[in-house]
Amino acid sequence: MKLFGRHSFFHGKSLMELTAQLKNPKGRVVTRLTFERYPEKSYYILSHVEHGYSGQNLTGVAWGTKVFRGYKYPNITRIDAGGKRDWRLIPKEEEEEYCKIDKVHEPKFKPEDIDTRLPPLMEIVLERNLKQRNVAYEGIPKLEGFVTFNKDDVTKRGVYFNAQKSSDSQTQTS
Repeated sequence: MKLFGRHSFFHGKSLMELTAQLKNPKGRVVTRLTFERYPEKSYYILSHVEHGYSGQNLTGVAWGTKVFRGYKYPNITRIDAGGKRDWRLIPKEEEEEYCKIDKVHEPKFKPEDIDTRLPPLMEIVLERNLKQRNVAYEGIPKLEGFVTFNKDDVTKRGVYFNAQKSSDSQTQTS
């Protein structure tokens, strides 16, 4: 028999299989094998797990504090990849050593470098609409004038960039 395609990198247990064996999964540290491709540490600290069954399959939902590439997210998030079979439970005696963050990922781009120019067709339509409304506008319409970027953005992108700005300001004052 000849197999086609790539080899699967999902080897191990799902998050629900790991947490079903524990009395109290709250506070335990889990990580994925796919997180090992980054030099910075990535893991979840579990806060709540709900198990369920779909037929004979163990299913469920888990929530936890996410640490991705050294950056700890401030809110508890739902773990969406709990069904994938590449999870690993960190032993209790190794949790404290594993959770020490030695470096945080620095993005190669800054929020100011993001291209806020609109797609060409949208620029044409927007210019036409502005002329029809008799709105005075000079230059090429950009996204900045029509969408406001909130500094208190609670999306992943906003939380990440605000954290980078605050870490930059902390390193400058130190």
